Amino acid sequence: MQQQAVKPSEAGLTKCWVLFTSGAKKSFRSYDSSGRYAVKDPREYGIRGLKKMVDKWGASVARAVLYDVTTGQAFEQLVNGQWVAAAQA
Repeated sequence: MQQQAVKPSEAGLTKCWVLFTSGAKKSFRSYDSSGRYAVKDPREYGIRGLKKMVDKWGASVARAVLYDVTTGQAFEQLVNGQWVAAAQA
């Protein structure tokens, strides 16, 4: 029996839910490896990539929330352009 390959986007340890100012909603999964070199902390690498993506969109993002895929718990969110712990918002 062959194992199916898992897509990097489905293997991500972190998920980001984004609400845009236009009202559109979308979720993204992290890419936890570079594909070219070894990463010390794959989870942190993925989180950094998601934050960078959301920050790049700037004012078009009304809200963004980062979730741990394994636990389903929100741990960080974007409030007024700043990333804060989910419990603080």
